Amino acid sequence: IIMAQSMAGTDKQPTYVFNGILTASYDLPFLEGLSVDGFFSVDEFSKRRKLFSTPYTLYNYNGGTDTYDPVVAGGGPDQQASLDEEHFNESMKVANIKLNFDRSFGGHNIDAFVGYERSETNSHTFGASRIHYPTTQTPELSQGGAAATDSDNYGSSYNFTRESFLSRIAYNYQEKYMAEVQMRIDGSSNFPKGERFGVFPSISVGYRISEEPWFESSFFDDLKIRTSYGKLGNDNIGQFQYYDNYSFNNSYILDGQLVSGLDLIKLGNPNITWEVANKTDAGINVKWLDHFTTEIISFYQDRTRILIARNASIPGSTGIVNPYDADPLVPSENIGKVTSQGIELTMGYRNSLEREFRFGIQGNFTYAKSKIGFIDEAPGVLEYQKQTGSPLNTYLLYNAIGIFRTQDDLNNYPHVPGAQLGDLIYEDINGDGEITADDMLRTKYGNIPQMTFGLVFDASWKNFDVSAVFSGQAQVSQYVLPESGTVGNYYSSWADNRWSPNNPNGSYPRVSERSSSAVSGGLYRNNFWLNNAAFLRLKNLQIGYTFTGDWMKKMSLSNARVYASGFNLFTITEVEDYDPEGSNESGHFYPQQRIINLGLNIEF
Repeated sequence: IIMAQSMAGTDKQPTYVFNGILTASYDLPFLEGLSVDGFFSVDEFSKRRKLFSTPYTLYNYNGGTDTYDPVVAGGGPDQQASLDEEHFNESMKVANIKLNFDRSFGGHNIDAFVGYERSETNSHTFGASRIHYPTTQTPELSQGGAAATDSDNYGSSYNFTRESFLSRIAYNYQEKYMAEVQMRIDGSSNFPKGERFGVFPSISVGYRISEEPWFESSFFDDLKIRTSYGKLGNDNIGQFQYYDNYSFNNSYILDGQLVSGLDLIKLGNPNITWEVANKTDAGINVKWLDHFTTEIISFYQDRTRILIARNASIPGSTGIVNPYDADPLVPSENIGKVTSQGIELTMGYRNSLEREFRFGIQGNFTYAKSKIGFIDEAPGVLEYQKQTGSPLNTYLLYNAIGIFRTQDDLNNYPHVPGAQLGDLIYEDINGDGEITADDMLRTKYGNIPQMTFGLVFDASWKNFDVSAVFSGQAQVSQYVLPESGTVGNYYSSWADNRWSPNNPNGSYPRVSERSSSAVSGGLYRNNFWLNNAAFLRLKNLQIGYTFTGDWMKKMSLSNARVYASGFNLFTITEVEDYDPEGSNESGHFYPQQRIINLGLNIEF
């Protein structure tokens, strides 16, 4: 056991934050309802780190000699002190100005504005390090080792600018007929000149039928229908994709001198521009029988010009697909297409009964199914393996149908090279007597749920109150292959139920030194490790009591409440070993915590 103390060095990380905003507004006197307003904000963030690592001595007990042997630990190379310093500064400035018009006359209501906004984000990082300090008494960059290899430095910067021209006009007549038109023109420094600006309009209309004088109903208290259409843009992409990208990757000897070399790592696309999403929805809002509320929305979204690389359909012989076994050389293009459609439903009920009992309940349900319209795929890809036409984030996997438990199993089933007893049996989909890549199947669902739902409940009786929140998802799959062997921890369900010569009926395949490169694991990705990630979870439950009485006034208390609350109290799911909301394929995500709180709120 080693106690953390200063003998290992110092690690200073001061942080400085400034947030400031200046706002102003003025009502123009020459026209009623006309005004101008604006703001200018500055957010500054600075962080510095000075890490001085010093060597220190530990002692290992030697049972043979009954002595403690010294061992030098910590520090940098060769058990000498080392120093790392880094400075990071980030600044974000936003300027906004609007001309507004807001006026009502004769039942007509108009709310409109035109505006301009510009935002700039700049950051700068600088770091330096030095090793082989002859003494720990001089923790400065200038006092380290004198060799050329004893010091190092690095730096980077980031600059991003967005410019927007904004406008909106909203109109309603007696809260009965409603319409709103918006138009924005956005420019982004992530795109080249000529492609930098995008135009994104939207329109919505609504009709509150229940406000019509001819509409009389004891069933409906409020009834509104509405529809909208809008275009949105996305510029959240990597910078400088319109230039050829180079990297100092290698060094060469030229004329006896060491010269840094340049590698072309990404071809530029001078036509890169905004990704676009066209959204259409129609809905109905109803309040009925005094206590019920209902909202139904049908939506459709068409995403186009999605930035993806056209590398699957380009032959490898071109030399531009994957020359370094890393990021492909071909640039991203605005060629991807994805559609999604679905429905959202919300229903609620609220009522008060005798003896001060009040309660309310509201449920929500969303069904949203995506479909890939275009993604670059290799020519001749099998129909049942295509991503085109499938939902987002589906998996291509072998279908595991059992475990090789006997030599007869190995002899009777086709298998992949290297398969042994205890490995998974894969289905021969095309019936050719071999297990090849043609036997992989596209899964029905991906790790994006097609169904999400929730329920909120609250009630109170006299001074007692209770509330609960449920949430869940369905029609979703998650692939999780934990590491095994000596390189990582794996779940006890696998360890306890794995196949072995002593446990030939184990429900899990045999354990390999590394599951990510095993026949039953990552070498042949398969649906044995694909789980139904549907769940229903009690996210929050709270029970409270609010005190009343003359004694509170005597103690100068305006309010006092005691409560108990719990988070993530239980989850109903088929997933046993990890959180069904996690998305890491190795299972490396922090599990949901079950938290129980007891509290007392007092107001004077």
